[in-house]
Amino acid sequence: MDDATESGISPAADAVRSGRRMSFNSAASTYHRGRPPYPDAVFDLLASRCGLRPGARVLDIGAGNGLATGPLLAAGAHVTAVEPGADLAAIVTGTHACDRLDVVVSDFESADLPGGFDLAVAATSLHWLDPATAIDKIASLVRPGGWLAAWWNEFGDTNRPTAFRDSLDEVYHDLLPAEPGYRDSRSHVLDAGMWRGRLTAGGWFGDVTVDVIEWHQTLTARTARDLWSTFPNVRELSEPDREEFLTRLGAIIDHEHGGAVDDPRLTVVYTAPRSAASRTGR
Repeated sequence: MDDATESGISPAADAVRSGRRMSFNSAASTYHRGRPPYPDAVFDLLASRCGLRPGARVLDIGAGNGLATGPLLAAGAHVTAVEPGADLAAIVTGTHACDRLDVVVSDFESADLPGGFDLAVAATSLHWLDPATAIDKIASLVRPGGWLAAWWNEFGDTNRPTAFRDSLDEVYHDLLPAEPGYRDSRSHVLDAGMWRGRLTAGGWFGDVTVDVIEWHQTLTARTARDLWSTFPNVRELSEPDREEFLTRLGAIIDHEHGGAVDDPRLTVVYTAPRSAASRTGR
């Protein structure tokens, strides 16, 4: 499950999406501590397919704490990072400040941006944007022949079930009973048909390629607490219920798994080239 799936968010639920996407900023330090980096394979793919290279102009949409910003800069790109949360944006600036980074503290929808980007990336952020307007704006900022890449970390993998996840289901059942059982869950991240439709709406972007990268994260009780603390559904529990959830999560790792557990991860990457013009002639 990723943060959107864990929180029960429907990508079409605008009011819920708008409020919850700012919840990460209110716990910026926990988010910075708890969220794992994206695998190197993501950025290798961007370099081999999407023109990530020294001197490339890259738009980082919803940069968060800079988990994508850092590797993009390491590849030699000039990065404009757009992040609506001031505390998260401060982490990006403080961690990655250089003459090739511009940080824009704004929601993407109203950000005044220059355009002409070679590549736009949305790392675990595109589901927070209004799908009816986001692609048009992204297309207006990416030059013809450029690329759009959107990806998400999927926190777990239902094709690789584990005893840890089965035990954790009991905690969800008790404290978040509306959530599906882990083995029965289905994330929007893996709905390739839906995302192909959204990314190609208006004809701005061409054929979408989907890459699924398998990896795992080793969790301790502390790192698991930090990670689950960033999921909106857990943050929205009452303080006693939230503490019970996190305490039981940590106890599963300490008491049932000797203090550490390998939790499967997927990173699902969607890439699409920017077309010369839209089908509608805009």
